[in-house]
Amino acid sequence: MSIRKTFTILAVCALSTTISPHPVIAQSKDSTFFQQGDNRKFVGTYILSTFLNGGFVGRRVITLTQDGNFFIIDSNQGGNKGVPAAAQFFPNNRFTDGQGVWKVNKSGEIIATTFNFNFPSPESTASVTTARADYRFKLNSTTQTVEGTFEIRTFDLTKNPLDENEPVGEGEPFRFTFTGQRVTVDD
Repeated sequence: MSIRKTFTILAVCALSTTISPHPVIAQSKDSTFFQQGDNRKFVGTYILSTFLNGGFVGRRVITLTQDGNFFIIDSNQGGNKGVPAAAQFFPNNRFTDGQGVWKVNKSGEIIATTFNFNFPSPESTASVTTARADYRFKLNSTTQTVEGTFEIRTFDLTKNPLDENEPVGEGEPFRFTFTGQRVTVDD
């Protein structure tokens, strides 16, 4: 009789677990992010023009999500062919989309850190590297435009790009400026 009772209890537990699952919700490490109502005014997608030493380098599209995620794509991701002259000096423009996090600092600037991976050209013997980009910019809420800077540093794939003491690639960081505007949909 006790085997039947044990089986019944296990069956009820298994059914209750599958019938009434509890959702798993990812939460930001900074629990105040959701409480800062002003952060919502920054959420959206922006198209940027990027510059290096005053020369046009290309376009970026960035997306800031309500939960603090930051996504980026870049017009130069496919390699050196066809990129603007100011971007030609980069040894290799073969890299992935970037992903990271953002927040608003005490002075009202948006700060973000993203990561992506850089791939060597097929004829190169170089290794894959990790790139870290750190952004600082302001939003003009009247014109829905942004203006700021970002810098890129690359790291050996085996190194921790969050460690400020890790060595970076030669000639780095690369410092860029950008301007851009929010992407909207007309009615």
